[in-house]
Amino acid sequence: MWDRSDKQPRVLLVEDAPFLRYAFARLLRLHGFEVREATDGREALDCLADFRAQLVLTDLMMPVMDGVELIRQLHANPSTADIPVVAITADASEQTERQARDAGAIDFITKPIDLPALLARLRAIPV
Repeated sequence: MWDRSDKQPRVLLVEDAPFLRYAFARLLRLHGFEVREATDGREALDCLADFRAQLVLTDLMMPVMDGVELIRQLHANPSTADIPVVAITADASEQTERQARDAGAIDFITKPIDLPALLARLRAIPV
């Protein structure tokens, strides 16, 4: 559960599609989250150097560095290993879900996303 003393839970949103990134970020901000945005895994790692996210919400299929590699690198680094990661993707295959979970994702959400359900799932994550 989100710590209620933290007025704005900090989320790093990693999505390469501009419209989806805008829509997800807007929704999260409207519901009290502090959101930083990145367009790929490499940019996400750079962002985490100065933004201590409580959760990473990442697309899996992105240029430069995909979401699975991002998750692996986050969990390999002691300073980011404890940050929960939720994978989002249009690929609903069992293989893709297994890859994301094997890399360390704690949840796997397929697109198109039911926005109220997304918020409920994010708020249920212990941070």
